[in-house]
Amino acid sequence: EVRVVGIATRTGPAAPEGAATAFLTEDALAELDPAPAEADALAVFAEPGVPAGTVADAIRAALPDSPLTVHTDAGKESGTAGANRAAALDEVATLLAIMALIGCFVSVFVVSGTFAFSIAQRRRELALLRTVGATPAQVTRMVTTEAALLGAAASAAGCLIGVQGSDGITAVLQHYGMAPADMEVPVSVPVLIISFVIGLAVALAGVFAASRRAARVRPAETLRESDTDTRVMTRGRWITGGLFLALAVLLLVQLPRAGDDGAVVISLVLTEILVIAMVAFAPLLVPPLVRVAAWPVAALTRFTGTLAADSARAAVRRTASCAAPILVTVAVAGSLVSMSNATSASAVNDERSHLRAGAVVESGTRIGVPEAGVRELGGLPGVRSAAPVGVTSGFLVGYNALIPSDVGAVDPGRLADSFELKAADGDLADLRGDTVAVSRTLSGQAGWKTGDEVSLRLSDTTALKLRVVAVLDASAGLPGALLPRDTLLKADPGLAAGRVYLALDEGADAARVAGGADAVAREYGAAAFDRESWLERSAADSEREGRILVLVLLGMALLYTGIAIANTLVMAAEQRASGVLLLRRLGATGGQVLRSVLCETLTVVVVGGILGIAAAGVTVLGMSRALDGAGGASFPVPWAEMGGVLGGCLLIAMIASLIPTVLQLRSTRTPRPAAVVPPPGPGLPTAPQDVEPSVHSRS
Repeated sequence: EVRVVGIATRTGPAAPEGAATAFLTEDALAELDPAPAEADALAVFAEPGVPAGTVADAIRAALPDSPLTVHTDAGKESGTAGANRAAALDEVATLLAIMALIGCFVSVFVVSGTFAFSIAQRRRELALLRTVGATPAQVTRMVTTEAALLGAAASAAGCLIGVQGSDGITAVLQHYGMAPADMEVPVSVPVLIISFVIGLAVALAGVFAASRRAARVRPAETLRESDTDTRVMTRGRWITGGLFLALAVLLLVQLPRAGDDGAVVISLVLTEILVIAMVAFAPLLVPPLVRVAAWPVAALTRFTGTLAADSARAAVRRTASCAAPILVTVAVAGSLVSMSNATSASAVNDERSHLRAGAVVESGTRIGVPEAGVRELGGLPGVRSAAPVGVTSGFLVGYNALIPSDVGAVDPGRLADSFELKAADGDLADLRGDTVAVSRTLSGQAGWKTGDEVSLRLSDTTALKLRVVAVLDASAGLPGALLPRDTLLKADPGLAAGRVYLALDEGADAARVAGGADAVAREYGAAAFDRESWLERSAADSEREGRILVLVLLGMALLYTGIAIANTLVMAAEQRASGVLLLRRLGATGGQVLRSVLCETLTVVVVGGILGIAAAGVTVLGMSRALDGAGGASFPVPWAEMGGVLGGCLLIAMIASLIPTVLQLRSTRTPRPAAVVPPPGPGLPTAPQDVEPSVHSRS
């Protein structure tokens, strides 16, 4: 026992959450730990006016062959904290990589669709160039050069926005606890160059198919007057749609065999493949969907709704191009939310299926529950055994990579009272000495098999040589790598139990035992829960983390698709300008024209939403089948989330259609009817007549 003589106030940076420091005299420390003292760290103070870096360089020069490391400023937070920070940064890097993959898919998809729509709008212009002698190769080079110039300008602007916006993304990640509080994003010239090149490559990849289509424009198309699209289903669309549809069917068949983790990865790819297939077959899907989507509008608004439906059906290419970004937005959002729900449901179902403990104690700090607290909890009435689980972070040394993972310190005997764990290979009862048991997921990632001699590094870089004795069929909410408690405590003596699982006597009241355990746990900064309350809490925490992850992943993608929706509909409004003028000449009022345009926009959004929900629905169905085969976990269909995303798309689309149409109406006045002039009499000159110019529509 020691006597507290004062409370020290920390100066400088705030201490990490849960960290605590106690200062003792050497005599008191010797009484607590008679073993010879070995310093883990040594503080060196520089003389006034001497830079810390100079002192650090002098120490390194004096100890050239020593394994000791010298840190200054922020680097002083070394050891476990530094390793935990490295693990957190590794998770951030993985998250950003997934964001980049989703963003790359959305970018190529939207850019290619925009260029294709632009080429369709400029067919008469391109046909005119062919008429005056331009060769197909020259047309291709012209379109590609335009894309390169636009891509270069947009990439440069994107690099500038990225430099300024990186702090915002970092702040969001830090706010939700997904990045270290001291994480900074330095400006790297090589990274900016790579980003610029990738942006330019995305533009060129997106224009490839459109440039080939532009080269096939015939000179005779300069005389085309009709706004009705013909032969929109080209050979390329049939081939592309067929290939991606076949690939989607293949992945859908493989989903039930992929397991929980594999199903999530395959589902994300499946959604993107289905989106591409649907866009390729859009000319076949759009007309019947327009009839379905426009029927309620036509029934309610009569003339304007019917006119909007006919316009959307006639201009299939325009309708498909406008619906494409809505399709990808709803599909990606629905599939990501579904995958988050599925992952959470799978984890909770895994723990529910294997947890036998009647109560669980969880520490509210990083200090954990000490051994004395574990013994006190194990001695409570109704408690058969208390199984402490200490958790630290580490890295599994695989074939060619370090796999970050939580590492747990457990007592196999007591753990068997609280969990029903089955080993896919080996036996958990052999977990003693320098051994390790890993989950099947980690076994596959690291390439570890039962009987292998492996290496594991703890968060403070301590290396352990271990033998794999079991590959567990399920993790059951436990760390992916389990070591005997005695073995891990030798390497990390300060590790305490973060959780204590209480196995109850037969007939014991779980709620009453949890209440008694909570009274004990609060003395150590912990809290106790009965089994059902613990599972509900785990489900809520898992769902919250999943929502945060989806928010971060979807943020940039939805921002980009929102811009694409607005851009495509503004382009469509330009193509619709001649139709607006014709309606005004036929006597339609400005309000009728606006209602017709808004009805057509609503129809387009509904068509895109139906296709997006269908793509996400196939993914949800596949994941549901996979989880049913892997353990029966069920998850809700994200109707509210997809409805919210679709509502946002509708709002953006309405604004993007309304503003150009209002400007077009302001720039056109209702023309006067043509003057009726009597035929000229004998000897009178022919009077000039007011002849209205012919109205041409652009294809």
